[in-house]
Amino acid sequence: MAYTSNPEGEARILSRLADLQSRCDRQNRPCFLGFLDDFQRKVCQNALRKSALAYRFYGGYEDAERVFLGLSPWEDSGLLDEDFPIRQVEAVFRHQDKPGHRDFLGAVLALSLKREAVGDILVEEGKARIYLTAPAADVVLTQLVQVGRIGVVCCEPLSWSTATKRRFTEIEGSISSLRLDCVVAFLGDLSRSGASELIARGQVSIDGQPVGNGARIVELKEKISIRGTGKFIYDQQPGLSKKGKLRVRFLKYS
Repeated sequence: MAYTSNPEGEARILSRLADLQSRCDRQNRPCFLGFLDDFQRKVCQNALRKSALAYRFYGGYEDAERVFLGLSPWEDSGLLDEDFPIRQVEAVFRHQDKPGHRDFLGAVLALSLKREAVGDILVEEGKARIYLTAPAADVVLTQLVQVGRIGVVCCEPLSWSTATKRRFTEIEGSISSLRLDCVVAFLGDLSRSGASELIARGQVSIDGQPVGNGARIVELKEKISIRGTGKFIYDQQPGLSKKGKLRVRFLKYS
């Protein structure tokens, strides 16, 4: 079975976008929609190319993965960082504890929050920064006290830096082709047949959209998600190896 499109998901986000545009025109003020994933962002971006409304995507810091879409009726006035209805909560834990992104996301969603209320979660040594809608931030601040078996203390910083940068792990090597099955085999340390099976089961996505065609060529800067393995950006192709293979570099989300 090939997973190459998501018409139902596209129709749903376009309907929400149309409602947002109508509200922005009617109320003559900036309006916001989020948090959006990669696929939803791309659908909105394509639809807004001919719009007269000014718009901006922002997720609490530059290069955020999950973002809000802001629409403004004032073409000559851009949307500022502080205009977006995003709050940041810091969850502090012991430095010897090592919770991961998946641990935090599971703990936050277990508080009966919807996925669209939660933006990026950046985990560092002894601290995680969680980007949220305002109502979701109130829930996390009062109810999140444990992530797995690890105790956490949550607070909202009086001010927070927008210069945050996501951390990546570099993965370099050589592959015979940029076909998706070759790329998945390389990133997941799998056989070609094992990679093809994952793709056929819809467990591999590009830019948030499941792809079932192993022959699909991966393009620079596309994001590849492999369920159970992680998310990667195809960052660079430095050239050819001595054996004629493609030298590539991917960045894995930490």
